[in-house]
Parts: sequence; structure tokens; C-alpha cells
Amino acid sequence: MNLIFDLDDTIYNLMGPFQIAHEAVFADKTDVDCTEIFMRSRIVCDDILTKEKAGLIPPEECFYQRIKILYEEYGVVADRDSVTEFEKIYRSHQKKIHPFKTVAEILDFCKEKKINMAVLTNGREKNQRNKAASLEMNRWFPDERIFISGAIGHQKPEPGAFLYVQEQLQLDPKETWYIGDTYDFDIEGAHNAGWKTIWFNHRHRLCPDAESLADIEVGSSEELKTVIEELCQST
Repeated sequence: MNLIFDLDDTIYNLMGPFQIAHEAVFADKTDVDCTEIFMRSRIVCDDILTKEKAGLIPPEECFYQRIKILYEEYGVVADRDSVTEFEKIYRSHQKKIHPFKTVAEILDFCKEKKINMAVLTNGREKNQRNKAASLEMNRWFPDERIFISGAIGHQKPEPGAFLYVQEQLQLDPKETWYIGDTYDFDIEGAHNAGWKTIWFNHRHRLCPDAESLADIEVGSSEELKTVIEELCQST
């Protein structure tokens, strides 16, 4: 069995640094709950990454455009100074991130059982490597088993991102599970590549499809732990 994990908001709480920056810079300018804004930010971020890859937005403009577009949707003007302050706080707290406690237990369990594991994440290589270092991911994944869209030239949900990992690690798709929190990018992408999927839906998002493509859906890290332990026992 092979277990391939998403990184952001799957192994650690991506919302933590975002919420601290939001409360410091924009919370007094909107009554919209931070959780709603954060969940929308995931979609805006992926849209910006797609435009950057297509050469429509220069890399140095991406964060500004992401926050500007996001908050304008909620009637908040995000000028250069406010976005610069937001990014400063956000980046600072990204250096203090930790894995979800139960997810760390899952990874320890899988390592002990010698389960074949890797990470596939969207993002710029430098940013994602910095996160991996802060999370001390080398406890479970050597650098060559952390695949980042900005480095491999394929971005989720493109099947090519998953197939790249499959080729590099010589994976049997029938024995490969992808674990991620985002339905469109993680579950649809892995499903279309022929992998099995676990939707780690701890934000309790609604499924956009009438019938979910996920092979398994869990709503908490405790449920995820139970499912993975059962899968390991069945192999």
C-alpha cells in the first residue's frame, strides 16, 4: 500500500497563520467570519497559482493579488500597505506551524509499519520547502519524497501531477491512496489519475458533486487515523 499526503491543511492547520494575520489587519473591516474567508482563500490561491503558471501574473505579484482579490469579494479594500503587513505577519507565523497532533501519530504509525509514503503539494518550491522544514517533515519524508508543483511542472488537479509521482516512485495506482482536504484539487485530481482517495474533510465542506468521487470521506483526524490503521491491517 502507498499513502500520498497533501500538505496544506492536511498535515498541519493552514488556517492558523491566516487567522492571526486576518485578525491583525482586516478583522475590524468586515463582520464575515474568518473561517469563511479562509476557505474562500484556498480557491483564490489556486486560481492565482494557475495564472502564474500560465505567465499571466509575475511571481512577485501573486500574494498581493491573492489577498487583494480575496478581500475585495467581502467589500474590503486591501491596498499595498495592508497586504504587505498581512504577508509579514502570515509568513512569520508560518515558521511556527506544527503538524496536527493526530496526523503526526498517523505518520509515526505508518513509518513504524514501513508504509510507502510521500507528499504531493501545490505551491512554490521555496515556500513549501520552508513549511516542510518548520514541520520537521524529514521525520517521515526525505526531501526526494516531497513533490511540489512549482518544482515538478505539474499542478493539482492535473492528472499529470499525480502521474509524475507515480512514475518517480514506481507506484501501482490500484494500491495508492491520496489523502487531501480539498475536493476539487485533491480528490478529483487523484481520482482522475486512477488513484484511490481519502477526503480529509475536517472543514466540513459540501461536496460539489451529486455523488462524491472520494472512496472514503472522514471528518476528523481521529477518523482518519482509524481508517488508515484499518487499511494497513488489511494489506
